[in-house]
Amino acid sequence: MQNKEPILMMKKVINLFFRELDAMNTEQLQVPVSGHNMIVIEYLTHHTEPVYQRDLENHFFVRRSTVSKVLRLMEEKGMIARLPVHDDARLKQIVLTDYGRKIHEAAVGNVKVLEEKLFRNFSEEETETLRRLLMKLEHNMEEMD
Repeated sequence: MQNKEPILMMKKVINLFFRELDAMNTEQLQVPVSGHNMIVIEYLTHHTEPVYQRDLENHFFVRRSTVSKVLRLMEEKGMIARLPVHDDARLKQIVLTDYGRKIHEAAVGNVKVLEEKLFRNFSEEETETLRRLLMKLEHNMEEMD
């Protein structure tokens, strides 16, 4: 059996990162903004083609029910809108609202602050090594599908 310590360490770092990001965004915006909200907002910000729920499910390897819940709450908070598609009444295009774009602008600065905090004791070589190792992990996980 393999030592699971690196996996537990990654999970802890990810959890701490998103906990801090959530707190910074919430403090700055005076509204609770979760890490899940930020991931969806970031995805929508960088996609010019229409985005649908299934795109989020496929990209993030998340169940339909999970994405549906996150989108419903984001829509209730005014971060996104789901627009009907004229060719298919079952499909809803997901778009950022002005409020969602405002959240993104605020969060970009917060992510940069956290990235600096995360990598403050890393050399450029160590940062690049970590990036390569993470890309290998991502590749290995994608091969499992």
